[in-house]
Amino acid sequence: MSSSYVRTEIKTFLSANSTENVVDLTGQYLQLNEMLTAEGLTRNDPWLGIQFIGSTETPQSLVSTNNQGRYREIGSLFFHVVARVSNTLRDDILARAETLRNSIRGRRINDIVIEGVTPPNFEQGATLDLEGGYSSASVIVNYYRDLNL
Repeated sequence: MSSSYVRTEIKTFLSANSTENVVDLTGQYLQLNEMLTAEGLTRNDPWLGIQFIGSTETPQSLVSTNNQGRYREIGSLFFHVVARVSNTLRDDILARAETLRNSIRGRRINDIVIEGVTPPNFEQGATLDLEGGYSSASVIVNYYRDLNL
């Protein structure tokens, strides 16, 4: 999981720069309808599920200890663009995913640097496997953040 700092900054960025209903999927064990209700959403509301996939934090300076030096956190964010099945589902999800990609591509969010974003992927195994008439596409966002102690 990404650091607490990265999680907070990304959610704040999305809140200020997106119209998406953001659902943090970290530690979610509720049934889908229960989760949506807890988030204040209905079955028909489109939403964006976020997974924070941390990778490593490595020293970037010669003299790095647990209380001094420079460390680099590397990770990925999975944006799952979710909507109810409809005749226009693919185009609707694709438009939302492209809007998200355009809003975050090449950004520097305080000291978080967005290195790259993938095109939306609708394929099974690449995104959420939802029941109950939902579909989704995923966009993967790669980032790094340097921490100076």
